[in-house]
Amino acid sequence: MSTKGKVFLFVILFFTSLQIVIATAHPPGVRIRGLRFLALPLYRGELVVRNAFRSWIELLKEKKELLEENRHLQEELGRLQGEKVLLEEKLEQLQMEIEAERIERRFSFEVVPAQVVGRDPYDWFGRITIDRGKKDGITEGLAVVTYQGMVGRVEKVYDRYAEVQMLLSSSLALGVLVQRTRDLGVLSGDGKGACVVKYIPRDSQVAEGDLVITSGLGEKIPRGIVVGMVTEVSERQGDLFKEVVVRPSCDFSRLGRVFVIR
Repeated sequence: MSTKGKVFLFVILFFTSLQIVIATAHPPGVRIRGLRFLALPLYRGELVVRNAFRSWIELLKEKKELLEENRHLQEELGRLQGEKVLLEEKLEQLQMEIEAERIERRFSFEVVPAQVVGRDPYDWFGRITIDRGKKDGITEGLAVVTYQGMVGRVEKVYDRYAEVQMLLSSSLALGVLVQRTRDLGVLSGDGKGACVVKYIPRDSQVAEGDLVITSGLGEKIPRGIVVGMVTEVSERQGDLFKEVVVRPSCDFSRLGRVFVIR
């Protein structure tokens, strides 16, 4: 037995012996006081234990109530977040309708709002996929625009979606017009985030800052859609044409919603 155990056993034996002595050597009144004297520490200890146990029970109860309240708050937060998403989508739809109406007034053509639902990972700035197709009256060759200007042209059409060839695609050939000088040319992407207009005559007065628009020389793309602005004009000795670099007016890195001019 350890030293602490021996001491504890000694204390118990001592108090027990003392109780026997009190019980045998003193009258009943003295014995009762002796019992009270011995029982008082035990009674106080029992009170401490009882209060501690009651406090522990109350803490557990409060913790349970807090956990339940937290669960309800989490559910409410989830519901509010869901409603927020729905409201944002409704707002997006309303903005699309407003922009569609604005574009219709500008070009006097019917437009179909569409969402960009995909991009070609191998031709990120060349092609996008929209969520409108044959069932929405979309056909190949139609112009696709935003409020900023020309995006591209519908290339392939399926029942419920379509692929759009964008201005930055090097395989695109779009008839354009330099608004100030009235020079006609053919625009295509340069593969570097800009566009190049070919077949501008060498004697043209085209200059940096000139606005380039669609020429309308085609049965499905109307005239006057903003394409971009001239940023560079160059020519090489012996060439018949100037090379004109155009920065598109549309931000192709942030395409979310577009409009098909039908």
